Amino acid sequence: MIYLPVSHIEIPIIGLGTYKIKGFDLCFKVVEQALLSGYRLIDTAQVYKNEKDLGESFKILMPKFNIKREEIFLVTKIATYNHADKCFDSILKSLEDLGVDYIDMVLIHWPGVKGLKLDDKRNFEFRKQTYQELERAFNDGIIKSIGLSNYTIRHLEEVFSYCSIKPLLLQCEFHPLLIQKDLVDFCQQKSMVFQAYSSLGTSDLASTKKLLESETITNLASKYSKKPAQILLKWAIQHNIGK
Repeated sequence: MIYLPVSHIEIPIIGLGTYKIKGFDLCFKVVEQALLSGYRLIDTAQVYKNEKDLGESFKILMPKFNIKREEIFLVTKIATYNHADKCFDSILKSLEDLGVDYIDMVLIHWPGVKGLKLDDKRNFEFRKQTYQELERAFNDGIIKSIGLSNYTIRHLEEVFSYCSIKPLLLQCEFHPLLIQKDLVDFCQQKSMVFQAYSSLGTSDLASTKKLLESETITNLASKYSKKPAQILLKWAIQHNIGK
């Protein structure tokens, strides 16, 4: 198992994203194959609406494969409708649905709040309150680390201006067609881990085909007798980017 470069916590460098995986049967099959293949990082989110199905799957599959809770790195994200005073209770609900006593990492999914325009100044206060609720959950021991998702450098600088517990990780879209070097560099300066999503393209089929069928990627795949997806994942790993 390869881990991301974090000194005090082991985060597998490749994880299973569960966006659009809904329903117990599908969740069970996907998680079963992932665990059999060696995946130990499972990424979900409140907005995915699959935490309960994942929890039921874990309840069956972890004993089946003799996997201990501490061997799984479990990630979820605070939905845009659960900011501020709704944040802590939403974490308790995620714990209940996932069937666990703690979550390894909780991210703020988006810097914006549902129902507010992007330029609404109240977004800042909601973000701050949400982060403080994550710090409360961390201090209570129900989450083990705090992360952020889809934050820009401006949003990150805000967090570092008021946080008591530094964010461990930033998760953003990242692949050869979207190399967000400024964000990667900022994370390195702040000793944060940068983790990619949509490594093989977004949920949009055209975007995925553009990556997987890129002439550069297909030529490399042919040269090394690999699949295009393997080339893309290896590219990220060589940049110390989590997937």
